Amino acid sequence: MIIRAARTLGISVLLAVAWAAGAAAAEPAPPPVRLTLDDARQRALSLGEEMRSAHARVREARGRVREALAGALPQITGFVGYTRQLESIYSNVASDTAFGNLFKNSPFGAANSWNAELDAQQLLFSGGKVGAALTAAKSYRHASLEQEKETAAEVTFGVTQAYLDAALASRLLDIAEANLSLAREQLRQVRLYREQGSKAEYDLLRAQVDAANQEPGVVAARNALDLAMLDLKRLVNLPAEQPVELATDPVSADGTVPVPAVETLDVSGRPALVAADENVVVYQQAVKAALADRWPKLTANATLSNLAFPSSFTPSTSEFHRNWSAGFTLSFPIFLGFRTEGAAEQARAQVQEAEAERDQLRESVRLEVERARLQLQNERTLLAAQRQTVRWAKRAYELAQVRFTNGMATQLEVSDARVQMQAAEVHEVQVMRDYRVALAQLERALGRPLPVVNRSIDSLDVQSREEGK
Repeated sequence: MIIRAARTLGISVLLAVAWAAGAAAAEPAPPPVRLTLDDARQRALSLGEEMRSAHARVREARGRVREALAGALPQITGFVGYTRQLESIYSNVASDTAFGNLFKNSPFGAANSWNAELDAQQLLFSGGKVGAALTAAKSYRHASLEQEKETAAEVTFGVTQAYLDAALASRLLDIAEANLSLAREQLRQVRLYREQGSKAEYDLLRAQVDAANQEPGVVAARNALDLAMLDLKRLVNLPAEQPVELATDPVSADGTVPVPAVETLDVSGRPALVAADENVVVYQQAVKAALADRWPKLTANATLSNLAFPSSFTPSTSEFHRNWSAGFTLSFPIFLGFRTEGAAEQARAQVQEAEAERDQLRESVRLEVERARLQLQNERTLLAAQRQTVRWAKRAYELAQVRFTNGMATQLEVSDARVQMQAAEVHEVQVMRDYRVALAQLERALGRPLPVVNRSIDSLDVQSREEGK
């Protein structure tokens, strides 16, 4: 019985697995998403976790501004209270007929007491502490807005790099598949020549080995594309199983590339530097707020109360009696144990630290911009040179095929020419990717998009030679 039950359970599990597999196979695959580079950037900026955190910090900064502003506005609070007198020392007096009527509607003899109160306070003078807090909060909000821009620039650069990596992997896969097709076509021709007796067995073996050697490259390129696409999907918040079509090719069809239209690279608008300046202001206002504790504090206050002492639990409107008072409160420090001086000294030290960090960041940004500019110039030179190399490699491969057909070259020479052509094409795509990444890195270092003009790749070589003179 146990064996039969186990068999029945095993068959049921297998049927369930087979049904689930069939159901999964029956589900249609989701349609591919056509994604341009701009679309990828917008998705990351609108849906990315980094930007959500930056938005939350901006909201926090706005809350700080409101909290600081509250110190300069009137503070109004309401209060409603009820008291039941269970036993009182005035009980004997209240029961005396001579004084009973006098005390029965007073807090001394009443069994029930109601108090509805409004209290208002207005700060009139605090030595500038509220103003300093409000200015610091506004600077903190401005710094948060600039940090949000800095985060957006970082996200944009990360998505741009991931998109270009995926586009590069896609082009490398195309090149590998194209070279595999060329190798197989060459193998087909050599096999025909061998059957006709015009080519040696060595040529056929070389062609077979050459074609077989291209297959691992295609597999590796396909795996690299899958990994690059997974990284891109993660950044743009797409499911891993969602097919994606890249609509922006890093290699333009018209042979042009974007080139910066301006020569001046001003770093003053970098959001991180602006945020650092605002951070200094925050600590400067903290010094003022700390020193404000030396001054007196003047506050105006007013209290409006309505009191009722009913004989029953619920009072009527006529049983309430109004009590209204107003006044001023002046408090001034006499000796606080050097607390104010200690707080001011700490704030001054924080100002110096913030200024040092700002200056250090400014130097780092300038160095980053200069490195990005030199890298862009270097990649531009390599791109112009590699374009010519690709032309030479293609021409050499064409001549090698002609020579092989006419019996003037061996299969080894054809394979070598094709490998060199493939390497030149791969290098051109990689240099194009590196150039576009370098341009994005320069924009990232500046913290803003650069105005660009499209120029022919062939003209970049002329420009590079002129700049090198």
